[in-house]
Amino acid sequence: MKTFRLIGDYAFEFFVVTLLLALSAVLIIPFVPVLTGVTGYFKTDINSRRFKDIFTTIGKNRKILIFYTLFQLIIIVFPVLNIYFFNTHPANTNYFVLAVSCIALFVGVIYLVTGPTVIVNMRVNLRQLLYNGIMLVFGGPVRSLIAIACVAGVVALIIFYPYVVPLTLYAVPFLISKLMAENFIKLKAKALNTSVFELKKQQTQDDYIDEYGEINGAEALEKNDEEI
Repeated sequence: MKTFRLIGDYAFEFFVVTLLLALSAVLIIPFVPVLTGVTGYFKTDINSRRFKDIFTTIGKNRKILIFYTLFQLIIIVFPVLNIYFFNTHPANTNYFVLAVSCIALFVGVIYLVTGPTVIVNMRVNLRQLLYNGIMLVFGGPVRSLIAIACVAGVVALIIFYPYVVPLTLYAVPFLISKLMAENFIKLKAKALNTSVFELKKQQTQDDYIDEYGEINGAEALEKNDEEI
């Protein structure tokens, strides 16, 4: 019963998240805020998260999201349009503009990968966001390369096969949010001079503190599972 419920939860989640991101992508401007909201949504486990978390995350970070969205529009949208134009009109290719567009697009992809996680976990201004976004990459270079490759793949699909993109709108943000969360907790553990294991253990305990200040740990969870 629990397995079927989880399958249903993930299926419904796939539909809702894909629809929200697809609509925001069509409108362009809301895409970055919605992506950040989805990152906040994926921060908790499937049994705890609610769709309202997406909009709560956007509302809590609306100020920085204005500047972050403008930054991403400039550094991603215009290069993508340039590359798409040169790809469809090779006779008009300007290689200097093409090179600058590719560099700008790569930088934009890095911040598209790291920015939402930084915003969800920290209170930052744009300058701090840009700095911490780069630092997050070094929290786990291999994980960062995988995440960047995922976004680069989606960008390539946008340029060459745009009709396939909706199929990636759930899996890619989900994967990136998990990879970047691992990078963030590794950097946080280093800053606090503790281990990742101890930090995760502490966070798990904090998650199970109820409204009376008492910890509901493994025993409470096992009891709930038995009731289900």
